[in-house]
Amino acid sequence: MGNRILVLPNGTLIIDVVSEKDAGDYLCVARNKIGDDLLLMKVIVTMKPAKIEYKQYVQKQVPFGKDLKVDCRASGAPEPEITWGLPDGTVVNSVLQADDSGRRSRRYVLFDNGTLYLNKVGMTEEGDYTCYAENTLGKDEMTVHITVVTAAPRIRRPSAMFLKLKAGGNVTVECEAIGEPKPKIMWLLPSNDMIAASSDRYLVHVNGSLTIKNVKLSDSGEYVCIARNSAGDDTKVFKLVVDGNPPIINGKYRNKTIVQDNAVKHSRKLIDCKAEGSPPPQIMWIMPDNVYLTAPYYGSRVVVHKNGTFEIRNVRATDSGEFVCVARNDGGETVMVVQLEVINVLRRPMFKNPFNEKILTSIGKTTILNCSVTGYPPPEIIWLLPNGTRFTNTQRMSRYHMGSDGTLIIYSSNKDDAGKYRCAARNKVGYIEKLIILEVGQKPYILTQPKGLIRSISGETLFLHCLSDGIPKPIVTWSVPGGYVLSRPQVNGKYILYDNGTLIVRETSIHDRGNYLCRAQNEGGEASITVPVIIIAYPPRITHGPPQSVRTRVGSSVHLNCIAIGIPKPEISWELPDHSVLSTAGKGRPIGSELLHPQGTLVIQKLSILDSGTYKCFAKNHLGSDSRITHIQVG
Repeated sequence: MGNRILVLPNGTLIIDVVSEKDAGDYLCVARNKIGDDLLLMKVIVTMKPAKIEYKQYVQKQVPFGKDLKVDCRASGAPEPEITWGLPDGTVVNSVLQADDSGRRSRRYVLFDNGTLYLNKVGMTEEGDYTCYAENTLGKDEMTVHITVVTAAPRIRRPSAMFLKLKAGGNVTVECEAIGEPKPKIMWLLPSNDMIAASSDRYLVHVNGSLTIKNVKLSDSGEYVCIARNSAGDDTKVFKLVVDGNPPIINGKYRNKTIVQDNAVKHSRKLIDCKAEGSPPPQIMWIMPDNVYLTAPYYGSRVVVHKNGTFEIRNVRATDSGEFVCVARNDGGETVMVVQLEVINVLRRPMFKNPFNEKILTSIGKTTILNCSVTGYPPPEIIWLLPNGTRFTNTQRMSRYHMGSDGTLIIYSSNKDDAGKYRCAARNKVGYIEKLIILEVGQKPYILTQPKGLIRSISGETLFLHCLSDGIPKPIVTWSVPGGYVLSRPQVNGKYILYDNGTLIVRETSIHDRGNYLCRAQNEGGEASITVPVIIIAYPPRITHGPPQSVRTRVGSSVHLNCIAIGIPKPEISWELPDHSVLSTAGKGRPIGSELLHPQGTLVIQKLSILDSGTYKCFAKNHLGSDSRITHIQVG
């Protein structure tokens, strides 16, 4: 009865996979030797066509790259077979799913309950998915429309969109983008080349960043990062500036420089070509016979050292000529042409002006200190500044510069530049030096200022001060009221002019009143002050004179006062009865017993009758006089 129908030993009938053909009457017969028995059973097979439950037109959205699960539950008798029709026409059923020969089918799983599972949905999976349920009685279907949701790329704001760096290093430009599906990163270079993968000099990272190795000047320009997916694209422009410094030879030479040099025959000659730059330059020497030597080079007689120094051993006369040092990097090229002369004689350094010097300059002026020197080989010039600093032509200072002939140039001189400068010259055969004293001129200024009107007593000595300072030391002159000018330290009549500028006027009179002008002058300019002077003077006046008459006895003494005031101080004199004169100035001589005190009092001792008479007192100065008369009667 085939594999579908089975009769068990106990008489039970089993029908597997029932179909409508199995409907009808079934007769069970039980028989033995004694007899048999019958049992009639009627089997009705219930049939139901396939039907999909919850059938409706469904729309589902699935994010790009996510998994998709679509249910398709069906009922029916016999049990329906489920198959799925995909957007590209592929039919998925249990048979196809089990067939590993189809590469695409492996991404799909069809469960027994009819659910379709799709792994990592892409844009090609978008469309209509149709579920078919079918049995012997009928067929049903349901369509599900799948929309794959995408996000257009968006480049995250980088930390820097303008980059500036030195040539020779590495640089990384950030470009991280988000989006669904994951954007693909490409770079548009300044050369308009498009790259999406790494190469020798360009490294494209997983996150989209671009690294440029060994950056050159030619790498300057705009770099465009492009993030693209099926939903669109986004761009960011980055500006890269590569700052390459052309080489500098020996710390000072740029572009093309011609240098004169010499070498002694049979000696060893070194020519420096130390090049600096960014990136570090390559150094090459071109020989007079047009032979190119790249550093380093080691020959039997000629060596180019790693630092660029060119060495000639056992110099020959034929070595005279032009030796060219070329320093080259991405920033440019610098050339130094050395015109080498081979000589036979060495000469020690000699100054063209061997004498020490004293130089005067002024504040703010450019000052030149000469140090011209000859010798073979050309001597190296070294300056020793007043503060002890050594200065050569290889150094750079903001206000100091050394010329090619050894001249020291000082820009914007100030008072701190004053002092002793030593210039030294050295070569292989000798050393010399000289001293230059630099004075920075300072305009004179007068330290003593008059405090208003100066008053002096007639006849006294007048001191007028005019102390000054400046560099160099100022010359002081005085102009006196009479128009006379004293221009140097001197003694001239009543005037004395000292070296410090003080003027002395002896025995002043009213003719010495007026304005005294002091001038202090040097190369920097002049300063002056005016000193007004007044001379105080008045004629004599006797304030305490003798009485008009005196009567006294013989042998007694008498005091005759004659006290006077006046400027200048009056001279007091007495005229005696015999017409002789006694004076406080020492004019005349005392006679007999007369004595004249300095203040003008006349003392007569041991009077006699001969002393009787008229006594006259006179007070005099150059402005006038005053007098008194007294009569003495001796009885």
